[in-house]
Amino acid sequence: MKDTPVTDITVALDELLELLDLQRSDAESDAFRGKGSGFDDFGLYGGHVLGQAVVAAQRTVDEGRLMNSVHAVFLRGGDGMADVDYTVDRVRDGRAFCTRRAQAHQFDRLIFELMATFHVPEAGPVDIECPMPEGVASPESLPTFQECIAEMGPIFGEQWSYMTRPVEYRLAYAPWAPTGPSPRGGIDYWFRAPRRLPDDPAVHEAVIAYMSDDCLADNVIVPYGGTWLDDGVQVVSLDHAMWFHAPARADEWIYCEQRPLMAGGNRGTAEARFWQDGRLVATAVQEALARL
Repeated sequence: MKDTPVTDITVALDELLELLDLQRSDAESDAFRGKGSGFDDFGLYGGHVLGQAVVAAQRTVDEGRLMNSVHAVFLRGGDGMADVDYTVDRVRDGRAFCTRRAQAHQFDRLIFELMATFHVPEAGPVDIECPMPEGVASPESLPTFQECIAEMGPIFGEQWSYMTRPVEYRLAYAPWAPTGPSPRGGIDYWFRAPRRLPDDPAVHEAVIAYMSDDCLADNVIVPYGGTWLDDGVQVVSLDHAMWFHAPARADEWIYCEQRPLMAGGNRGTAEARFWQDGRLVATAVQEALARL
């Protein structure tokens, strides 16, 4: 467990960027090492390994290819106190697209696997534009995550509930916000890094991927009025798919609209849509084990 909790959001952002700055562990192969979370209460947050695996894949791709899609499987729970080792397989390099497979190991056990595709930007007509929801409150008018938790109490466990987030985080809808869940039964929020990030698309892609797992699995238990700390409740991310539709900056406000798609048989699926300046920039879908 971390000895001194971080209370400064800019320090928390620096720690996130350090987590995402993987070190090449073998000069002769595409092997990398990432730091653990330093938290022992909740292990490894899914976005932690997702973001690090995205960076590992990015490090093997030529500059100018932007992330197109991610398909990941959470195989085992991770240990927050241990480093994570990543290996990348260069599956294919085409003229327009390339594909990478990244695997994460701890203690010689495979805990996570990701397939990612990258695309050379191409000009083309915009045939379909999915509109952003109407009537969304501005982020400045909404409560922070910390303010909501201070009112509601620790509903995710104390470490995860009270840790300082590495992004500015404003809740539009959530069971732990004054507004409650959205009309679609989901959790919606705004986020952005608290200071300007480097003008490197890979950095922004990694931060957005990290945030794409935040509260997404929770949407499948929202309709039942459940939380992580309720007796008998178990929520575990199983797999995660994400598509990057357009370049976006993680240091400018992004609106994340989430909703449950289905739940049954102790599994549930939820969707997240990410909007910036009124444009849909990314979509994520996740399936989770949800025992109530």
